[in-house]
Amino acid sequence: MSELRWPTYPERGVTLTRAIPREGGGSARIEDAEGKVYIDAIAGIGCACLGHAHPGWIEAISGQLRRIAASANSFATEPQLALAEKICALFPIDDARVFFANTGAEATEAAIKLALRATGRDTIVAFEGAFHGRTLGALSLTANPKYREPYIGCDDSEAADRFARMKVLRLPFNDLAALEACFAQQGPKIAAVFMEPIQGEGGIFPADAEFLRGARALCTEHGALLGMDEIQSGCGRTGDWAAWTSLVGDEIRPDLIWLAKALGNGYPIGACIARAELAEHMGRGTHGTTFGGNPVACAAALATLEALEREGALDSARAQIEHLRELAARKPIAAVSEIRGVGAMIGIQIGAREEARATAVGDALMERGVLVTVPGGHTLRLLLPFFAGADLLEEIWDHIAAAVASAES
Repeated sequence: MSELRWPTYPERGVTLTRAIPREGGGSARIEDAEGKVYIDAIAGIGCACLGHAHPGWIEAISGQLRRIAASANSFATEPQLALAEKICALFPIDDARVFFANTGAEATEAAIKLALRATGRDTIVAFEGAFHGRTLGALSLTANPKYREPYIGCDDSEAADRFARMKVLRLPFNDLAALEACFAQQGPKIAAVFMEPIQGEGGIFPADAEFLRGARALCTEHGALLGMDEIQSGCGRTGDWAAWTSLVGDEIRPDLIWLAKALGNGYPIGACIARAELAEHMGRGTHGTTFGGNPVACAAALATLEALEREGALDSARAQIEHLRELAARKPIAAVSEIRGVGAMIGIQIGAREEARATAVGDALMERGVLVTVPGGHTLRLLLPFFAGADLLEEIWDHIAAAVASAES
């Protein structure tokens, strides 16, 4: 079959067709059109937290399709109201309100608009190594120049007819002194500090607790908002509903959190959660979406969150990185220089970062039937379904050992 899609993604020569059923829940194994079976260790880049083809999730979607599939957002639907109540109860935002979108990038855009409107300021602080999406607003916060440079004139021009009223200050990640200096110089202009509590596309780098606490204190002192992009790290992946809680506890909280990926277990949905007094700035007509928060997506997300609770999935997610570290101690792989992450958000660095040795290992893993991604060329990223336990992780670890030997022979 000829390739008629835009050439925006790397061609891997694999067409995935179906999940291999697992009794009692979703699956971590999928089959391609040639009948080859893979361990999906990336789960749709962190989406399939329950695994593929989870029976309860399927039933929730199909049941909602039999009732109502689309509704203008000027009308409420039962799944949307129920999901809003669930999200506001689970995530660490005081007196929370939620806006539903279709994707993580759209949730980022909602956060940007809210920060600018609520503060009346025009500057957002972002960080080196960050990835927040590829729409223009989200892209302006994303660190990698290869994603931003073709569009830089769109968001950095000082011309009088410039459309987007936003400036981005980019700082080193986990550098509290740099953030303090930034506030000392630019404090009255800063609308918000936005970050991933665990950088995903950057290579799985968690923020230090001291850095997060310091950012919270600086934002409070200077009247800026603190926003957490939990598109990849949220919805239980770290063993708590928010990675923020895993890293700093629940005594202090951000002003905004936004989600996607695991929220719908692969069904497209995003959400931006904010304190009620901030959400009030987004009055009628200030933002909107046709498909965001549609009844089927909300039913999928509600079923996902309820299944995660019912199945104790956050506990198993929390244990994944410790299982892997135990394996590394028991079966060391000389090429593995570091294991980073929290819970089920794991980075396995191969050699030194500048060597970019992990790309070849990732290719060898695919040949062996394990799907991973390789951010930065230096790290194998694992975003497994939360149920994955010690046995599956050992199977993957053994494949990594063999793939390293194959790639570097």
